[in-house]
Amino acid sequence: MLVFIILILVFSLPAVQSALGSYATKRINNQFGTNINVKYVHLRFNGDVELKKVFIQDFRKDTLVFVDRLRTSIISFNNIYNGDLVFGDIGIDKMTFDIHTYKGDSLSNLDVFINKFEEDNPKKEVSTFLFSSSDVTINDGIFRIVDENNESPYILDLRQLNLNATNFVIRGPEVKARINTFNFIDRRGLQVDNLRTTFAYSLSEMSFKDLDIRTEGSHLQGDIKFSYNREDFKDFEEKVAIEATFKDSDIFLNDINHFYNEFGSNEKIRLNVEAKGTLNQLDLNNLRLVSGINTRLYGRLQINDMFNIEDGRFSVRGNISNLSSNYYELRDLMPGVLGSALPTAFSQVGNFSMKGTTLITQTNVDADLNIITDIGNIDSDIKLSRVNDIDNASYVGNIIFDDLDLGALTGNETLGKASFNLDVDGKGFKAENLNTTIDGEIYTLTYNNYNYNDIVVSGNLGNKIFNGTAVAEDPNLSMRFEGLADMSKKEGKFNFSANVFYAD
Repeated sequence: MLVFIILILVFSLPAVQSALGSYATKRINNQFGTNINVKYVHLRFNGDVELKKVFIQDFRKDTLVFVDRLRTSIISFNNIYNGDLVFGDIGIDKMTFDIHTYKGDSLSNLDVFINKFEEDNPKKEVSTFLFSSSDVTINDGIFRIVDENNESPYILDLRQLNLNATNFVIRGPEVKARINTFNFIDRRGLQVDNLRTTFAYSLSEMSFKDLDIRTEGSHLQGDIKFSYNREDFKDFEEKVAIEATFKDSDIFLNDINHFYNEFGSNEKIRLNVEAKGTLNQLDLNNLRLVSGINTRLYGRLQINDMFNIEDGRFSVRGNISNLSSNYYELRDLMPGVLGSALPTAFSQVGNFSMKGTTLITQTNVDADLNIITDIGNIDSDIKLSRVNDIDNASYVGNIIFDDLDLGALTGNETLGKASFNLDVDGKGFKAENLNTTIDGEIYTLTYNNYNYNDIVVSGNLGNKIFNGTAVAEDPNLSMRFEGLADMSKKEGKFNFSANVFYAD
């Protein structure tokens, strides 16, 4: 016992601690050509080891890893002597871990570091580098993944990082761990209160199973897997494949706006979805989205070129089984690049539900939709252009109104409910700027409290003025009209020729 106490006292001397630090890394550095420095090694009374000022320098003489203090127990000194870093529980204070790919390089500094353990062991077919711990706790850390070959070099930059992980293993280029607690602040401003997952990384994929992420306003649950070739990271949005499933997840859109600032603020959605593709060609299948009081979106979306908005290549293709909402909730929920595609006249229809297919770009909309609203029903197959100025947009296609209240839609008290099937080609959605060619049949139209029936029309309609032909087979009116009817004022003005067969 006396000898043991003397040894502990000797190992507690600063000079001895410094010598132990040098000795602990000298063999590894000499054998593998690494640059690992430990300023102090302290043998504690309970037999654990404490390392201070641990510094691993990368091949560019910059920081790969720095640890202010590391506390652990060594499972086998013989394993460490042979290059296998096998530890018991590890506690780390103030760590910086910087995975950096320099301009023009294809390998990161971590890859180069690990490869040093491989190059001197060519006889082994599998990785020889091993670092493992049963439990790792990190307090106040920094973790970065930077690739200078990318247009946006910072792939990850996490600060004020606190983590606890079990069964942590680095075997060659592969990393596995069960992350139990993980909180941090991202450089873009997102603060994650906790992240739990089973994490795995290899040269071809990275996965987060049983993922559970919580922020102040969001709670995501699901699985994510990224698949890639090593060179794909410099073109992440186009080439890195994503497979993700989220279930019963609540997302505060302010959190997304840190990365993609196109959504309304202070909105929350409940999400179930299966996502597959790349960030710039992402399929959202079995989508079930709920927001606010009235908004529901069920179906499938394909989002293209989400990160190429400035190039005008952004588009969303939708196969919608149900979209229920109203103008104001939907406008606030949609990304800004799409919110302008909703005509302001749509605010008059109240709550609505729709199904069908859509293709939306920054300037065009192609929509084949059946819409049920508070003021009647609409069935449309329309192509619109200039939707970035939606109230003056141009359109062509077919539109069917079923018992739709035109007075409520246009704000014109002389109009009532109407049912018609018309081919349209024109522009404008408001009564004062409407200018369109119409061709089709008006089944019913209430005007000045009279309900007209069975009218075939062909002509131009604009600013409450009709110029064309109309054939009426109303029970009280049978006629052929050709000319101009001005309904812009309460007292209508007409300039036409007509054959009236009977009128009552």
